[in-house]
Formats: sequence, C-alpha cells, structure tokens
Amino acid sequence: MTPETLHQELLAAHTARDGERMIALYTQAADQTEDEDEEMFFLTHAYIFALEAGHATAPILRARLQEKGRI
Repeated sequence: MTPETLHQELLAAHTARDGERMIALYTQAADQTEDEDEEMFFLTHAYIFALEAGHATAPILRARLQEKGRI
C-alpha cells in the first residue's frame, strides 16, 4: 500500500472509529517505514489502540517498542 493510500485508510478508520482496522494500519505503517522515529510513532499508536481494545497484539507491539528502548 502506498503511503498516500495508507494515510487515507487511516483517516477513514479514525472516522469510522474502527479500532481493529487502526491497529492493523498503524502496524502496517510501522512495518513500511524506514525511519525509526516514524516506526516508533506508528507502533505507539497501534499499541495504544490495542490496549484500549484489549487486542491480542498488545503484548507483541509492546515487545517491539521495548526492543527499541521506547518503553
């Protein structure tokens, strides 16, 4: 997915308040970027939405943030 398309998808997910989709899209954005600060920004958002939703990916996202010393 192009960055522009991903951005539009994220906006649509926020508008729809689709937490599941936001987790997936922010994780995808983190996986696609080559900039570590951007990666951590997107992962932090994915993690927060995962925590709020009690989503199964929360521990995985937390571990990724811990690996980079961000938690």
